[in-house]
Amino acid sequence: MHKKAWSALFTVFIVLTVLWLPGAAFAADYDDFDAEVLYNGRQLRFDNAPIVVDGTALVEARTLAKAFGASVKWSSNTQSVKLTTDKIALVLEADWDIMTKTSLSGNDEDLEKIALAVAPRIIDDVAYVPVRDVVKAFGAKVEWDSDTGNILIAAGGYRYNNTPAASPLADFRSGSGHTFYFQNQSDWELPGYGSGYCWTVSYAMLISDVTGRAVTPVDVAAVNEKKSGDGSYCYHWDIVKAFGVDFVPALDENSAYYGGRDSNSGGTKIKNANKDESVAIEALKEALNLHPEGVMVRYASYPHTMVAVGYDGNEIYFNEPMQISRKYMDSSSKENVPFEETCVGQRGISIAEITFIQALR
Repeated sequence: MHKKAWSALFTVFIVLTVLWLPGAAFAADYDDFDAEVLYNGRQLRFDNAPIVVDGTALVEARTLAKAFGASVKWSSNTQSVKLTTDKIALVLEADWDIMTKTSLSGNDEDLEKIALAVAPRIIDDVAYVPVRDVVKAFGAKVEWDSDTGNILIAAGGYRYNNTPAASPLADFRSGSGHTFYFQNQSDWELPGYGSGYCWTVSYAMLISDVTGRAVTPVDVAAVNEKKSGDGSYCYHWDIVKAFGVDFVPALDENSAYYGGRDSNSGGTKIKNANKDESVAIEALKEALNLHPEGVMVRYASYPHTMVAVGYDGNEIYFNEPMQISRKYMDSSSKENVPFEETCVGQRGISIAEITFIQALR
């Protein structure tokens, strides 16, 4: 064949090859995804917006992997991306609707081939992977919120719960007439069986009683996660704003027990320089007279929060949210209990060690 003919044929071959490269092949076969992707209630921030292909949402591989603590490795030779945690490795190849999952357990490797709803895409040098398939391979749950259009990812025991706020408050009211939740309650499946969530759960109990609607620990945790990603770390002012309540003095400012306010938590300090138990008890009784819906009590010597719900004589009763087992449970005996049966009392800490009392209105 003539040299010029070979040259022309080679040029045509190059043009066709470029047109079929992943970055160009999918330039116009997708739609924009306008809603949000939430990981345990926290919005994932993508440098490049998610897309929709044939009804399936695809997201940046790197951002999704980061949410799960996975490393990302790109292979230009195979046009594939590898996402690796300490437990599994996922390999996804552009324009190939099979994902390889390798379970890593010591020296043993268990390989699995998983069919994908849609093949991964490479668009403008960015790898997009089908979010549902990858999330499920990581062992997490994913669902679509039909009301908002958002994609909800739940990992590590986190549960999205859109129904409790509409549930009758009576479902969570105890015999004393107060709302009672506890940290490792199976209804919520808080991360780590609720360890460290005493303040979050206490907020949910008290806000429910103050507002008359069922605010759950999951609801309160979601407010915290918007700030830090940790549902147990309480952002006090954000929480009260989110649920339409506010901090008020737990004690009358003219009370002999009033020791000022704590600006960070909105709590009221008790004037009790000598750490007298009778002073703490009288202060709590006065606070409960002012706020019969209950007050939250914080102990700094053993960082813990619970809700004081009533008293009989000099006996103060508490709804204790303490985690009572390293598993999710359906019931707890720590409802409307005297101080001696609370987590703090059982550790030998005096009721006089109260740091402050939080009241809401």
